[in-house]
Amino acid sequence: MRGAIEQHYRNDLHRWPAIANFEARIFQATESTRLFLFHDRPATSAPPAISSGSDALPWPDETPRISGDPLNPEQTLEIIQRIYADLNIRPQDWACLIPEETRRDAPEERDQWPMSARLALDIQLNYAINRQLHYIRGFDLVGNFMIPPGYEFLSKECERFFRDHPRYEDNVFLMTRFDPANKFLATLDATIRQTLRGKDLNPVRADDKMYMPDRNLWNNVCVYMLCCGKGVAILEDRAADEFNPNVALEYGFMRALNRPTLLLADKGFRNLRADIIGTLREQFDLLDIENTVPEALERWLAGLT
Repeated sequence: MRGAIEQHYRNDLHRWPAIANFEARIFQATESTRLFLFHDRPATSAPPAISSGSDALPWPDETPRISGDPLNPEQTLEIIQRIYADLNIRPQDWACLIPEETRRDAPEERDQWPMSARLALDIQLNYAINRQLHYIRGFDLVGNFMIPPGYEFLSKECERFFRDHPRYEDNVFLMTRFDPANKFLATLDATIRQTLRGKDLNPVRADDKMYMPDRNLWNNVCVYMLCCGKGVAILEDRAADEFNPNVALEYGFMRALNRPTLLLADKGFRNLRADIIGTLREQFDLLDIENTVPEALERWLAGLT
């Protein structure tokens, strides 16, 4: 496991779970296979250990027994996925089925295994690595939202957000100037929302609802940015002659999260900065919103598929 991470994800190795420190338990999965379950532990706790030593624990009574041959590559993925679900294995932990005769360090002995068992191990390791990669970067394997490291304090607020907007991948964060008295901005907001909703997406803006009990504005914006799978940043300076600093900050945050984010720029925008000149963007005309904005959004969405 560690070798594969060092080879493919060296920059993430320092924060990879169940690598620097772990506790492992061994379960008798079938007559011919054992399940090694590795639990991540804080680096400051005791050294890595296998709690059951070389003796396997009995299979948990409340957990369905394995049906099929877990070391048959054609069945391995389905079986290991079911084990992760049945045992409620956390994203920071991982599991591996190995032949009965292997007692401790499976990777060092794998050259002696049958080819089918080696292929089955590779399938399991790839599944565990992909699952944990999504975890450390903020998502699980199927794209469900998970709090990125450092933002755990917003977990309850994000839960509240998802009760209102449950489909993370369809939530689109709108970054724009807040001025309800400006008729151009009001029309622009309404047109963007209507267009995105027509594509089965869910546009939201940080002033739609306050999720923070203490009404902290920046943390409320963070909740929106964290819980949206896409973003649209509006560049216009007819309402005020400036590169709106809030939009710039939010755009940078979304890009740092690696979320697909559109720069939607008014063709008359004058405050274009050097650091975004090379950034792809779509243009619209603030004086012809209804005709130009839908086309720009549709071009962007088409490029995401």
